[in-house]
Amino acid sequence: MTPSSRLVVFAIVFGIAYSAIYVICTEVNLPLLTYHPVTGKVGWLYEPQTRGPAMYWYGWMLTALIGAGAMGLIASWMPESWVQRAIAFGVAFALAYLIAYTAALGIYDRASIELEFLKDRTWSALAAVAVALLVSVLAPTAWTQRVWPGWMWVVPLSAATVTTYYLIPYFTR
Repeated sequence: MTPSSRLVVFAIVFGIAYSAIYVICTEVNLPLLTYHPVTGKVGWLYEPQTRGPAMYWYGWMLTALIGAGAMGLIASWMPESWVQRAIAFGVAFALAYLIAYTAALGIYDRASIELEFLKDRTWSALAAVAVALLVSVLAPTAWTQRVWPGWMWVVPLSAATVTTYYLIPYFTR
């Protein structure tokens, strides 16, 4: 791989990873730092609000920046076919998880008996890993020869859609 193609792979993987990691950070609340604007205090990792609201956005951005930078550096030294398969795995995992967890919650809400285990995200994640492994292994070789630049708009657009969906309750109350 030439240095220029390494830079292209880094940029594509960084863009994809940043948006995906950011969505995960907002969903599970994984800030690298917490800012308390009333007191002007900055703390490491998650801290609950004190005298005023706590701002996690800066921490989520920093977590996504460091994670995406590390993933981009690793990917720029890997064979492109591996990177493409890893991206396919990640996209398939995200879609399968979204479908599995939504279905589990739908079944839980409509069940006439108590199915508390359906609210556990672990089952949806395990099902999504199985589906993603099948997709990434069974993908035709022609699809995995080079990293598709289109991932740069597909994944961030999807991440923005999911984040918007998560934030609907904040805009509608």
